[in-house]
Amino acid sequence: MSFNNVRNERYKYLKYSDSSDKQTLLFFFNPDSVCHSVRLICDLSVKTDKVNEFNSAYKKSAENRWIDRRDGKDYLIELRDEKWSYVVTIEPNI
Repeated sequence: MSFNNVRNERYKYLKYSDSSDKQTLLFFFNPDSVCHSVRLICDLSVKTDKVNEFNSAYKKSAENRWIDRRDGKDYLIELRDEKWSYVVTIEPNI
């Protein structure tokens, strides 16, 4: 993935894209520069592989939802279909 320099007055984030533009990864930060969520936007052509990856690596909690447990904390991984892509959001499971 390659870093994309972006400017946004509303959100503080980092953006990375793969060379084929099939995946874009966004890291969102709070005002203290601590990452509070991650968003992966992917082309529909890689969805099956990504779901298989999540099924093998994380505990499935519902349809298109998984839990990742790290360092005593749970993180919710949620996949949402869009018209031309799908979006994976990872954030603390509160």
